[in-house]
Parts: sequence; C-alpha cells; structure tokens
Amino acid sequence: MTGPDLSIVIVNWNTRELLLRLLAQLLPPGGESPSCEVLVVDNASDDGSVAAARAAFAQAIVLPRPQNGGFAYAVNHGIASSRGRWIMLLNTDTSVRWDDLRRLVAAAEQRPEGAVFGPRILDEHGVPQRSCWTAPRPIDYLRAAIGLGDRTPDRGPLPGACTPVDNVSGCVFMVRRSDLRSIGGLDERFFLYFEETDLCTRVRAAGRRVFFVPEASFVHVGGLSAELAARRTFLAFRESCLLYHVAWHGRLRTEGIRASLLVGCVLRLLYWLLRLPFGGRNRAGLYCAAIAMLSRPGLVGELAARPRRTPAVS
Repeated sequence: MTGPDLSIVIVNWNTRELLLRLLAQLLPPGGESPSCEVLVVDNASDDGSVAAARAAFAQAIVLPRPQNGGFAYAVNHGIASSRGRWIMLLNTDTSVRWDDLRRLVAAAEQRPEGAVFGPRILDEHGVPQRSCWTAPRPIDYLRAAIGLGDRTPDRGPLPGACTPVDNVSGCVFMVRRSDLRSIGGLDERFFLYFEETDLCTRVRAAGRRVFFVPEASFVHVGGLSAELAARRTFLAFRESCLLYHVAWHGRLRTEGIRASLLVGCVLRLLYWLLRLPFGGRNRAGLYCAAIAMLSRPGLVGELAARPRRTPAVS
C-alpha cells in the first residue's frame, strides 16, 4: 500500500477509550507505519474523544462535527476529506491486525469487477459472527416475527476463497472510490443501520459486485456505542429497515414488512412483560416505543416521501 491508496474512516460517538485503542492498533508509536491515512469523524461527542485523539495521535485526521447526524452523515464527511483509492469504514469497537488488513486490500486489488469487500467477522472470543448475507426479502420479516427464521439469513457455508455475496457487514467495509464516484456516497436518510445494505444494493444494481473475503478476519464486539442511546438506536433500526424496503420494494410490500415488524414487537413485548416480576434488565419499554412508532398512520408514506441524500464523491 503506497501513497494515500487507503483511507480508513472511523466514526466515533462517545466511545473515547475504544477509539484510542483502535488508533493505537492503526498508528502504533515507534512501530509499523503503513502508508495510509486515518480519518476520525466525531459525531458531537461530549466525552473528550476529540481532544484525546488529537493529543495522542497527531497522525490521525480528526474531523469533529457540530451534531450527531448519524453514521452515513459522518462517513460521507470523512470520504469528502479523504484521498485514497480505497475507503475502509471501521467501527470503534473493532480490532485490527495489519496482516488481515493487507489480505483484504490484496484480495480487492485482484478483483477489478468488485466495488465492495468485507472480511470475516469474529467476536472477542473468536466465534464467527454474521459477515455477509443475502439481500433481505419481505417474507423474511414475517418468518422472523413468528419465530420461524432470521430476518436476513446468511448466505450459507462459504468456501475459503473470496466469494461474491449480496451484502457484507458494515463494521468493516471497504469500497472502491471510483464506484462511489459513479453511485454517490452513503444515503444520509439512514441515521443508523441498513446504510451498508442500501449501498451494496446500489452497487449490484449498477452491475458491480460485492465480495466476502474470508481469509481476512477482524474482531468486532458490537453494540457498545448503540447501548449509549438504546432507545434511539432501537427505533432507528426499524425505521431504516422500512426506508430500505420502501426504496427497493415499494410501498405495498413495505406496508407488509411494517405489519410483520409490529407483530414481532407485540410478541416480544408480551415476553418481556412476563419477565417483569423477576427483575433485572428488561426491554419492555423499548418494544412499547417501537409499537408506537410502527403503529403511526402514514409512516411508510412519510418515509417514501424522503428524497435520497447520496452526496457526490470526487
């Protein structure tokens, strides 16, 4: 990797210690100094993340934002300030080994037909996590609501070589800049979740390919930043789900998905209400809020009326 071929964009919101740990892996003092740029886009944190990152890692390009406009909003700001041919998105709760990063870049360089590449994702104990999946279908949500299947099932057993897939995980997500020039940046209508699924769908609609690269492995703990604003992220997932489907499957099918999500929330609320007498952490309040949102008249129509916000990439 020579010159600014690789731009690593990290979005941070109130995860200072995780951010500093990740930057220490990417920019070790007195250690290996790979030829790339690291950009930190901070979504109006109030935990001292910006000052700490600037003080400890002068090499990092720290870009504070005046508001928390969501993940896609922050990523697009980072992309606009980057120079690399490849842009890698990293969550702050990931761990990086440079050998795996090189494997991911090397696999991408060998496949000019590919626009997006994602590695194998492991949890902190080395257990494989969902790394890629088939494009979500409306029927998947009904099956999930009544406990007969997962919302977005994995593609299935994959060989050890780089493999075309529908979608890869957004926690470690590498995209070719030239493809972003063609299709635009992430859609800023998505506050959180489904922005990577939407981008992968746009890539495939443009005749390009998405690849899963199992020979490169990254560790992702997951959900740590989301837990800081549990209600907002819980609702954002469901809103983003409807936004994605109304864009790609139309209003009628999306109304069916809304109904399936509502049924699922009602059933899960009943479960958590039954657990209330036993104390402990309870998610009944989250499901009440989701039911209120999903029951709102005209919700799908409101989402359908929102114009795409995919800024141009230079």
